[in-house]
Amino acid sequence: MGKIGKLIGKWRSLSGPEKWIFLRAVWCLLWIKAGLLLLPFSLFRKWYHRLSRPSRVQETAPETMERTVWAVDTAANLLPFELLCLPRALATKYLLRNSPALTLEIGIEINPTKQFEAHAWVEQNGNIIIGRWPDTVSYKRLWVWE
Repeated sequence: MGKIGKLIGKWRSLSGPEKWIFLRAVWCLLWIKAGLLLLPFSLFRKWYHRLSRPSRVQETAPETMERTVWAVDTAANLLPFELLCLPRALATKYLLRNSPALTLEIGIEINPTKQFEAHAWVEQNGNIIIGRWPDTVSYKRLWVWE
């Protein structure tokens, strides 16, 4: 069975809510990628901030959070263009916007021997939910987007 067959088999094995989360992740990644490409960052930030305001603050079940992170990562890997850490973090933060204490962090790698490298990730109460990195790498936070 080829790659397409495996993808179809995986799709069929998903539950209804998992399919819905995946489709929402695809849509979210598409509009975030378009916004980042077409708008000046300051305008994108204002637009994103308005759209991602929580309608109500409530705890998100750990399973829902894991499924959402899985959906964002999987969709980002399947879409035919590059979606690195920032669009993934923005999509995750948007999809889980009603979760309390969720922050989008942006930092730079602390390594004077390497070129400048930035990274984005999402944390909840100090725990990284998307955007983990190897223990051999260290990032210094520059900006927290709450």
